[in-house]
Amino acid sequence: MQLLVIKIRDLEQNPEYALLGKKQVQDRYNLGDWKKVRSLSRGRKVLVLLSSNEIVLTSVVIPSKNQKQLLQAIPYALEDTLAEDIEDLHFSAQQHPDSDNNESNVAIINRSVLIDVLDLLKSHRITANFVLPQLLTQTYELDAWSIVYENINNQIFSSVRVSQYDGFYCDQQMLDMFITEPLENNIPAAIFCNTKAENLPLALQELPYNYIESDIIQYDSAISALPLNLLTNFAQRNHQKSSFNSKAWKPVAFLGGVLASIWMGIFFWQNNLLQQQSDQLKIQIEQVYKDTFPNGRIVDAPVQMSSALKKLKGNTGKTIESPLPLISDMGPLLKEYKDMILSEMRYQENQLSMTIESPNLTRLENFKKDAAQKRNLKVDIKDSTTTANKVKAVILISPLPNKTAEKPESGTKQGNS
Repeated sequence: MQLLVIKIRDLEQNPEYALLGKKQVQDRYNLGDWKKVRSLSRGRKVLVLLSSNEIVLTSVVIPSKNQKQLLQAIPYALEDTLAEDIEDLHFSAQQHPDSDNNESNVAIINRSVLIDVLDLLKSHRITANFVLPQLLTQTYELDAWSIVYENINNQIFSSVRVSQYDGFYCDQQMLDMFITEPLENNIPAAIFCNTKAENLPLALQELPYNYIESDIIQYDSAISALPLNLLTNFAQRNHQKSSFNSKAWKPVAFLGGVLASIWMGIFFWQNNLLQQQSDQLKIQIEQVYKDTFPNGRIVDAPVQMSSALKKLKGNTGKTIESPLPLISDMGPLLKEYKDMILSEMRYQENQLSMTIESPNLTRLENFKKDAAQKRNLKVDIKDSTTTANKVKAVILISPLPNKTAEKPESGTKQGNS
């Protein structure tokens, strides 16, 4: 296979290129314009190399040998470890046929980055056959590592290839930390590097060392990683987009409109139901106020009951055996929990009994915690019945005991004078 290797560092700059084949086993990168590169693409497969910091290399274990199933499952298996949304990423994978543990090597790239590169190539009438991170074309030998240092804007970065499909890219100062885990898994038999051995991390300096030139690419090392091609499954998806048939999607659009209308109807129905529940609660509070104060004029029942309670306590200095304090405290909290339906309310022995329907037990427990924290009320769940979509419960509400210890009167003497 005759290869044209195109190294793209910056979309705004001219690329570097190299020519490889069975008879030309290595080549040195040359800087050229796009017209020159396009002329060299005729009759050759095109391998595009992108900066290694644009691509994440990792591995995952999925119990399947089917490539299609792997590509469907891998994004969700890695979702929690990725900083970006999996919908914005493209994944390629390669699983060794003789692998016993079903481990797959994975390359991940931002979809927009790959699209921008392909659009650039298309503008110069070049079709890519393979896309790889640059580090996967560094020198490769079984059980050996290759490390390439490169200076970018006066900052040194390390590009490390640890196996056929795996490697990492990091700041040189972080290299000691990054090599710790790979060294624990497998100590390399040799190191290939473009700097002196004494410049390597201490953990690698005692290993057999071979010097390499960073601007030379080898045919065998490059083609060894081609199965992890980032264009796998990507070109097919682009083709599907380009052959979009609007007529075929009209029924789907119509169905989407119908579903949106149904959703809006449900939303307004739920909103109306919550308003009805709020009105029902207000009526019940007003009825309790009327029973307690027959001659009173209702303006805002919860506020009026709270005010009356303060006056009664101030006059007597004693606890009032009445449901009024509890109802006054519970009213604002019940308004916050509009999805909980109050169907019955009773008062006995300084306890308020309420029969409530809640969407679920979690909602009921949150109501219990808020009653204690926000309203200083104790809520006990006396009885509950759970069905598919609601929980019906009887709850007992009472004031929390006052935790402030009584202080001795200031005028009390401690002994006889």
